[in-house]
Amino acid sequence: MIQIYKPSNTEYEKNGDMTLFPMEAKIHAVLNGAWEAELEHPIDPEGRWKYIQDESVLKMPSFNGEQLFRIKKKRKSENGILATAVPVFWDAKEDCYLQDVRPTNVNGQQALNQMLAPNPKYSGESDIKLETTAYYQDKNLLEALNGNEENSFLNRWGGEILFDNFKVLVNRRAGGDYGVEILYGKNIEKDGITEEVDFQDVITRIYPKSYNGHVLSGAGYVDSPLIASYTTIKCATATFQNVKMQEDAQEGDAEKGIILCSTQEELDEALTRECEKKFNSGVDKPNVTVNVKMVLLEGTEEYRDYQMLERISLGDTVHCKHADIGIITDARVMELTFDAIDEKVKEVVIGKTGNEYFNGLSDAATRIDTAIRPDGTVIGQQIQGIIDMAAAQMKLQSTKAKKQNVRAILFEDKDPESPLYGAMCLGTQGFQIASKRTADGRGWDWSTFGNANGFFADLIVAGTMLADRIRGGELISLEYEEGEKGFKLDLNNGIMKAVQLLIETKKKGRMEKGFCFKDGNLEVLGIDDKVIASIHCCGSLPDNPDDLPSGWPDKVVFAGGEPFESYSNGFWVEGKEAAGVRCNKLEVHTDNDTEVFVGGNIEAEIRKKVIINKKETKTGRAEFSDGTYLEFVNGCLVGGNAKAGGF
Repeated sequence: MIQIYKPSNTEYEKNGDMTLFPMEAKIHAVLNGAWEAELEHPIDPEGRWKYIQDESVLKMPSFNGEQLFRIKKKRKSENGILATAVPVFWDAKEDCYLQDVRPTNVNGQQALNQMLAPNPKYSGESDIKLETTAYYQDKNLLEALNGNEENSFLNRWGGEILFDNFKVLVNRRAGGDYGVEILYGKNIEKDGITEEVDFQDVITRIYPKSYNGHVLSGAGYVDSPLIASYTTIKCATATFQNVKMQEDAQEGDAEKGIILCSTQEELDEALTRECEKKFNSGVDKPNVTVNVKMVLLEGTEEYRDYQMLERISLGDTVHCKHADIGIITDARVMELTFDAIDEKVKEVVIGKTGNEYFNGLSDAATRIDTAIRPDGTVIGQQIQGIIDMAAAQMKLQSTKAKKQNVRAILFEDKDPESPLYGAMCLGTQGFQIASKRTADGRGWDWSTFGNANGFFADLIVAGTMLADRIRGGELISLEYEEGEKGFKLDLNNGIMKAVQLLIETKKKGRMEKGFCFKDGNLEVLGIDDKVIASIHCCGSLPDNPDDLPSGWPDKVVFAGGEPFESYSNGFWVEGKEAAGVRCNKLEVHTDNDTEVFVGGNIEAEIRKKVIINKKETKTGRAEFSDGTYLEFVNGCLVGGNAKAGGF
């Protein structure tokens, strides 16, 4: 039964405002892609068709149970009314706004909980255990889940999406394996069946490498059990960054699931197991795509072979057996069309998902992952391989390109309201890209250029940038203001400028911060960001005495803790003129004799008493019977009168 609810009626657990009797009602769904319902209803005398309004909600049987779809488009003709609808969960595009949501070091379920928090009418489930981080600013929920940006949920956590009314399920995989098996490779003549078998990516022999390039001993390769099923051996190299020798181990590897090997034998076993996992995942089998339209097969002999597909769901596994070579390829339901009137699948596309291809064998984007170690550092030789492969692909493209008789081509959209607004110029000397017009509106403000010498842009936005060498002038943060905010690195002159520059040196078990350059001071930060020492340099007194501690021009001052107004705790150096210490108490502790060498006079002003070995020194005159005397100040001889005369 198909029901419809007026836009104002949200009591979906009850019967709808009207029951519909459409001529046709179907649901088309693509794994991790678009879902759409389409309903065609006659202009009936009862007036049921009048309930088909903009933003109304349809309740329809679906391959995954009874589902709600909101009408987004309708077209009326003398034959009836055609309505197109999307899952009701897609309302989140409008009413679940992620202004600043930052799931940090969390698993799939925890991330979903934070992303769904802006609107409690939505819920989600995920069995993804991977813990990672993503930032969502000014995004609607659908964009954050499955947008094109690198930090979308699917790009960060992975998974496959199923919609279930106001709930979204993003599990590691959708569907299940219920033993459905079909035989392909027969002589198919019916229009209802198309088959495509692709052997290009088949791998039957893997030459494995571990992290840092350690290889398998002996022959150096692992063979698939199906290697004899093919006329030729199909070889490939694979790098498993999750396998390490103990000498390459880093802190936290064990917690991350890294396989650590102490001997070559252990390495051989680990690499062999990883290769076997690849073969078990199907890299040694052809890629099969089968498109079956049951509605065109009904009543035919071939229909019997595919009838079981009427009850499968999105993401289900189908075992496809090749009629000629006997190899069974596990494929997935990638796309289906469900008849909501007959309540069965009418069309299904079976094939491999993009993430099931052998990582890194043909896709340059996935090859990049093999060039980055788990700690984020780059393997230089791998980078070169990526560049070489990308260049080869671009060269291949050039052989397929059609020659133009012009030296340059201009593409432009001058409508500022258009989503395609902008311009691009391609020619024999390179390319130019612009996203806005010049201030006078007479031309394009070109901001990105490329030619045979390199690539130039006013702004480069990237997730991960890989480079063995960076050449340039200035590296400047956004909204940089000299002396006010931001960061500037002058690569040509070796100058670094920042209002504040923090160098963190955290250690395990200790919350040490490191160094901070701030307000003219080099501060050493300890526990809880407490300043434990500071160095201040000033060449002269500032115009405003409040800007810097006063009274100490032309000094380098080393202070314990935060600097005081008078630097009363610390010592200073005045160029080549003098050095001094200012403190409440000065102590000198040595295990051996203390020697003091002075090239000139020692001038001392002792304002209080002197204590030596806990005994107070004396001030006064020592007189003798012969009339001579000695005068002392704080224990020091300062004068007297001897037989030879006064001194």
